[in-house]
Amino acid sequence: MSSVLFRGLLWAAAWIVPRSKRAGWHARWTSSIRGLWTLLQRGELIRSGPAQMACAMRLAFTEAFWLRFNKTYLAYAVRGPGFLLLCAACGFAAMAAGTRGFRVTRTLVQIAMGHAVRRPLLHEGPTGTLIAYSLPIVLALGAAVFLAASRRFSLLRHRGRYLGFLVLKTGVVLAVLSLVWIEGGTLLRAHLPNETLRVLCGALGLAMLFIFVFGRAMLWSFDDQRRRCPNCLRLLTMPVTIGSWGSMFEPAITEFLCDDGHGILALSEDETLQADHWTELDASWRELFERTAAKT
Repeated sequence: MSSVLFRGLLWAAAWIVPRSKRAGWHARWTSSIRGLWTLLQRGELIRSGPAQMACAMRLAFTEAFWLRFNKTYLAYAVRGPGFLLLCAACGFAAMAAGTRGFRVTRTLVQIAMGHAVRRPLLHEGPTGTLIAYSLPIVLALGAAVFLAASRRFSLLRHRGRYLGFLVLKTGVVLAVLSLVWIEGGTLLRAHLPNETLRVLCGALGLAMLFIFVFGRAMLWSFDDQRRRCPNCLRLLTMPVTIGSWGSMFEPAITEFLCDDGHGILALSEDETLQADHWTELDASWRELFERTAAKT
């Protein structure tokens, strides 16, 4: 065992610590590790020396992790747009691993391109197989577009980056659900021994469930986008409801605040009475939020 190993591990842990706290943290832990190493060399440690050194390094990494990823930081990161894309990437990776690289989807693509396949998925032939898998997706997409249009969510007043994230997020969510329908439905039907159960539960019942979930996912995507900051695309926080539910002159609205200080969103509870209103804040507010974040 060498002290160089522990110094290297401590140096690696120091890079996890935020830069503003890194120097003090590294100096404090270097002193502690040096003292433990001296006691280890003298044989004055009560318990096993390597075990105590390993425990000290574990504590150092744990403290460094929570200095970087404290609860406030984690809550801040979860509200960001990258968190949704990370979850979607993990979902794609998990499905790819569990379905042998989307085997059923690749077979459908080969059928659509006119290639011959060794093992057809259904007994109806290539054309019937392609229709059986694609028709629920087309119906679900039509229902989802209709439900999204009923939300009366105005997109024309937002920037291109805001609209681009909405399209990307909606497309990724719907693609994940479609892959679950194709790959998961095939797996479920393969484990149903009765032909009647395969038709009623594995085909019709699962298709109806898929259309319902598909539509709900579209509504969730628009509702989630409605509560995001147009500038940083983070979910807005600190909701405060004002107004009266029964009043037409002062209808109930909920105000949300961007925790980066970009603005305030007044979200109407009844869009027929009042449209959503975004109020941009100047740079002085952002400096206030930066100082507050630095203290936490």
